[in-house]
Amino acid sequence: MKKFLGSILISSLLLLAGCWDSLELEERAFVSGIAIDLTNDNTNNILNVTEQIVVPSGLIILPASSGSGKGYRNIVEQGRTIYEVGDIIERQEDRKLDGSHIEVVVISDEVVKDEFELADVVDIFMREKRMNREVILSIAEGSAGELLNIEPQDVKMPSQYLTQLIVGNYRLVGGDPQRFGNMQQYFLRKRSFTLPLLTTKGSSTGVELDGLAVFSGENSKMVGALKNENVDGYMLIQPMYNGAITAEYDGSFATFHIPDGTTKIKLKNKDPENLHFEFETSLDAELVETFYSEDFFAHKNMKKLEDSLKKRVESLITGTIEQVRDEYETDILGLGEHLKTKEPKIWKQVEKNWDYGENYFKDVEITLSVNIDIRETGNSVDTD
Repeated sequence: MKKFLGSILISSLLLLAGCWDSLELEERAFVSGIAIDLTNDNTNNILNVTEQIVVPSGLIILPASSGSGKGYRNIVEQGRTIYEVGDIIERQEDRKLDGSHIEVVVISDEVVKDEFELADVVDIFMREKRMNREVILSIAEGSAGELLNIEPQDVKMPSQYLTQLIVGNYRLVGGDPQRFGNMQQYFLRKRSFTLPLLTTKGSSTGVELDGLAVFSGENSKMVGALKNENVDGYMLIQPMYNGAITAEYDGSFATFHIPDGTTKIKLKNKDPENLHFEFETSLDAELVETFYSEDFFAHKNMKKLEDSLKKRVESLITGTIEQVRDEYETDILGLGEHLKTKEPKIWKQVEKNWDYGENYFKDVEITLSVNIDIRETGNSVDTD
């Protein structure tokens, strides 16, 4: 019995010894967001980094409190790497910096257009074992640090507001933004991709999701951006789509909700030098608003309505294809991925020169097959 109790005591002491260097919560400074910019004079490739640190007392609103205290504070420092900046900031803190609760990282487009490759800038976030893999990566049009200084109305922290803004907009169309957990596959396989593009220009709320930043798989640099209608066209050709489209109808307009949309990619030939793809898009639509009085239950009027929506969808997708293929010459359309999974023999022939080098992608032919099924037209009907 004494031996048994002795073994328990020794085990307990060993467990306690294993925690001798652990930190209590109050000894940690939690980072919630990071913004990365260039310095005003970037001759030495120095980064200007803003780290948003949680202030716990500012997040608590007591009944007798006005709740006016900030739930965060921003610290700005410069350095050659993100780790170096973190080390500089930590020397100013009375607590240990903890990045395990970072929600969003925002990088200025000026950083990743010419100066740096994105893969190099974010290397620490993927290499650090304790880093949260669900961190959202986004691009700022202009200053990234400015986004961490906005004053949101409904939440206490700008980083939290940015996270909710990005996720909410992606969910509207049935998608999910890029997170650090799946970025490594793009860098290692040299795959092109998009990231949410944020701006403060002309926004009544301080910031808005302005489009999608387009990155080349060759060097992970930003080559351009999709905005407005070209974002709509890009979303329409995703495997699953849920959104709204406004189409012109007899000189007026009609808005449709798309609860169920799908797109399939088909390869029409097998000649690597002359590839022909088809986007087969099928949309179930509901008419939710129109500025035109019509009995849409009548077959001829329903056909006109479907044709107007089909024409609009084709126009949106075509505009996106032209910008991505002809201007950016960068495959964010999923054609290379289709070849890799469905036609591996062809992919092996073109893989090393798909959307860079000889660039087979810029010469592919892409046609559309759009099928519209308007299942509901609402309760209004012309009774004359």
